[in-house]
Amino acid sequence: MLVEETIKITDLHFLHGLERDALVLGWEERRKPRQRLTTQKGAEIALALPTGTILREGDILYIDDHSYITIEDAKEDVIVIYPEDMEQGATIAYEMGNRHLPVSIGRGHMMTPHNPHLEEFLRKGLIRHQLRKGSFEPTRKGHSHA
Repeated sequence: MLVEETIKITDLHFLHGLERDALVLGWEERRKPRQRLTTQKGAEIALALPTGTILREGDILYIDDHSYITIEDAKEDVIVIYPEDMEQGATIAYEMGNRHLPVSIGRGHMMTPHNPHLEEFLRKGLIRHQLRKGSFEPTRKGHSHA
């Protein structure tokens, strides 16, 4: 099956009664517009999406009279960091930038995919952090190498 664009549905009731299948993708995979994948139920899909497409949880890739295929965020190993103040936050951001790590910035916390070197830095600096499984989506602001 070839997918060249996502399907826009404004009324989700339209999906009621259809069999749901999903592509479970990590944050990096959701940014690759051209790739071959297999859904949870074994359907093979080739993505040929427009350059720059970023798939989001809930995007619909395929629909017919019986079923549909949607995007689901994979639960990935992430580090959630809780800086005590602006100075500590800036220091952490500097370290993450030097490692070219993607970051998601929320109210009172920062998150990045697990990185053992960053984890060691945080542990040595006694910086409050938590390792967990979660959906990761980088903040899309700032510099780009594109």
